[in-house]
Amino acid sequence: SEDGKSIKAAIHDHDAGFPEVTKGEPQANKYNDVFWGFLFIAHLGVMGFCGITFIPQLTMDLRNGEANYGYNYVNAENGNDDGDNRMLAGEQDLTSLQSTLTSYLMRNVGMVFVAMSDYFNDVAYDNRSLEEEGGASSYETLDPNSILLLVTVTIVLGFVFATFSMTFMIRFAEFLIKLSVIANIILGAGMAIAGVVYEKAEIIALGAMTFVLASCYAWFVWNRIAFAAANLITASVAVKSNMGVTFFAWAAILVGGLWMAFWTITSYATVYIIGGCDLQAGYCENDIDGYIIFLLVLSLYWTQQVISNVVHVTVAGTVGTWWWAPLEADSCCSEAVRSSHARAMTNSFGSICLGSLLVAIIQTVKTMLEKARETDDGILLCIADCCLGCLETIIEMFNEWAFVYVGLYGYSFVEAASNVMTLFRVRGWTAIITDYMVDRVIVLVAFGNGVIVGGFAALISYSLALDIEEIAFFIGLVIGFFLSAVLLGVVGSAVNTIIVCYAEDPSTFHTNHYELSENMRESWRQAFPNDFHY
Repeated sequence: SEDGKSIKAAIHDHDAGFPEVTKGEPQANKYNDVFWGFLFIAHLGVMGFCGITFIPQLTMDLRNGEANYGYNYVNAENGNDDGDNRMLAGEQDLTSLQSTLTSYLMRNVGMVFVAMSDYFNDVAYDNRSLEEEGGASSYETLDPNSILLLVTVTIVLGFVFATFSMTFMIRFAEFLIKLSVIANIILGAGMAIAGVVYEKAEIIALGAMTFVLASCYAWFVWNRIAFAAANLITASVAVKSNMGVTFFAWAAILVGGLWMAFWTITSYATVYIIGGCDLQAGYCENDIDGYIIFLLVLSLYWTQQVISNVVHVTVAGTVGTWWWAPLEADSCCSEAVRSSHARAMTNSFGSICLGSLLVAIIQTVKTMLEKARETDDGILLCIADCCLGCLETIIEMFNEWAFVYVGLYGYSFVEAASNVMTLFRVRGWTAIITDYMVDRVIVLVAFGNGVIVGGFAALISYSLALDIEEIAFFIGLVIGFFLSAVLLGVVGSAVNTIIVCYAEDPSTFHTNHYELSENMRESWRQAFPNDFHY
């Protein structure tokens, strides 16, 4: 209909047994929620201005501090009677300053982006001590080319195993879901046994509680495993038919990393300059107004949410096209992939910004409360923190389904949220959309890939005689898990879209993808006999 509301159309005779089609209507080519899109862009402009203004001042102060430190170190090298004391004093000044700024920023902003600086300073000091004693620095024993080869091969292996995971999940979907459910039971039993072995009552209690809760959960959802497997298979096939959509997921990670680096430096510089911090003296004169800290943290979360949700909306649009017009979504870089991303970055960008802002506000308030609890862990703050955590989960779930409608039809955010919730309520599927077994499989497979890639990384380290097998394994674990989680996260978004599309129009799916439709129809009927009557 032209008013943008959902429409109902009678199905054909050969589709008897399916409900009548209840689906949204593609919207006119217009920009929705424009104000919120402009507000997001304006906030990026403000962050850019802060970076241009404050980062050079911070850089100058840091250089002056390093020069002062170097002066003390040179005096020590030249045998100045007071040199050793000055060198140590210089190190203590810098350490004190870093501790002051770190504590100041973490207390107000709630981030830990400078916490690793102490570690690198310790490593640098240990290396310098070795050199002074005539030993070789740990850096000198490592061949940079070998390290580069290790990281490169690890990344390549991560991509290979992440891509292979798609086919693996399609073939063994039901087994993987069962394994993910049973894994928590095994974990609980293992914790309890470890507690008995080490005679730790608290570990025994925690393990027993985990075992009981995991067992109850397994009993409750076991009959739904076929249902979750059918959704996972269908979503994986849809993504595999349009693998180009994963490019935007990889790109989002790159953009997110660059944003985190920029935000970290800019926020640090802003707090440093506005706070009147003195590198030489090692303290900050001014207190930062709370609203500045709030806005800085809000900027971080809001941008992260926007980047993530652009991918989510792109996947929804692509899977929707695969559902209704498979010929337009049957290649890596299909028209469906390109047009869906273009809509997400233009017509629907304001809607994405609005929905992302709702979650970002809750995350920011929650972060501020958590920092407040470090100094006053009262019962009221604890209750407020728990309530905000629950509210955050609800809004995130609400957004997931709303953004599916944004990607499918181009609704504004409020219209999309209202229509998709009405759809599930009419279908009687409010319980179905709260099932998250697929997410468990994604984490399990990603972790498994991480372990495998980590093993290969350790083997490469051993074969190259780098003697850093533990570090290599950890690097491989992180890279393998990270790359798999990114790719399989696209499948997670596709699962949500599959559920919405099946709620709207199972008839067209039955026509376009017969075998997948039969599998889903049977598994859904078994899992939800009272809610599903197709």
